[in-house]
Amino acid sequence: MSSHGFTGISLSGTWECGSCGATGDGWYDEDDGLTLHDENGQPFEPDDHVCEEPS
Repeated sequence: MSSHGFTGISLSGTWECGSCGATGDGWYDEDDGLTLHDENGQPFEPDDHVCEEPS
């Protein structure tokens, strides 16, 4: 299990990163698996999430 900080998807269809606080739309599809969208609406894999550096 990788430690990207990704914490999972809420029932409301959003995800949140526990490390950097990033959020976006996300859902689990039986055929496609876990699908996340970034703040710009672009799909990406959960393992591809890179935490933002705190400013």
